[in-house]
Amino acid sequence: MQYQRLPLTQTINIALVGNPNCGKSSIFNDLTGLNQKVGNFPGVTVDKKTGTASISPMLKANCIDLPGTYSLYPKRADEWVAYKVLLGQDESVQSDMIVLVADASNLRRNLLFCTQIIDLKKPVVVALTMIDLASQKGIKIDIAGLERELGVPVVAVNPRKRKGIDQLKKTIEATFQSRLQPPREFIYSQMLAPVAIGQVQQFFSELSSYQAIHYLINHEHFNLNSKFSEQIEEIKKANKFNSTKTQAEEIMQRYARIKHIMQLTVIE
Repeated sequence: MQYQRLPLTQTINIALVGNPNCGKSSIFNDLTGLNQKVGNFPGVTVDKKTGTASISPMLKANCIDLPGTYSLYPKRADEWVAYKVLLGQDESVQSDMIVLVADASNLRRNLLFCTQIIDLKKPVVVALTMIDLASQKGIKIDIAGLERELGVPVVAVNPRKRKGIDQLKKTIEATFQSRLQPPREFIYSQMLAPVAIGQVQQFFSELSSYQAIHYLINHEHFNLNSKFSEQIEEIKKANKFNSTKTQAEEIMQRYARIKHIMQLTVIE
């Protein structure tokens, strides 16, 4: 008698990110239930909440609830924790995909961080919370239009009522199975410092243009050997790369596009 071999269950690592008070921890609780652990990140007294979730019969996930942050330019210790995970610089946490939680009632502010995450060019799903609160404020969002403009899946969820959680799981599975990355950059990061970015990518070919900018700005905080760190510093000097000016130009470009997207997809 021949026995049919059952397909093996896969396990992936998911980073949950978002602005403070966006409903991220509620989604984490819905996904993981009682399968949670709380500890500290190595070397930092910042809570590390992890848990396991059943996404589908064939897909499990290790979820990590990263500290809330407003942008990819960290200032506080907890923001640095999230930043290093997202930039692949925390050896203890490696994420296969990102679930970004965004507050529909404060969409413009939340989209800044969202668009930065998109430009890291990793598989990402946006979970849109606070739809009911947005509705009370007279805000209506065209979710299909928002999804089209961002270029990534957007799922409306209400974690307190567990609405949309099953759809979120299906979207996570579909995104993982297709290894779907954002098909285009939200802003043309390459144009912020084309020569310097290109030279960094010669050393690290896997980096998106936006990731390369962060290597230029924060390489001394990354897990790089001294040789690579010195080479990046030389690239900065040779190209007169100005971190503050580049960051300011990036934020201006993002908000200009976000304003356009809000006009297309949000009725107030």
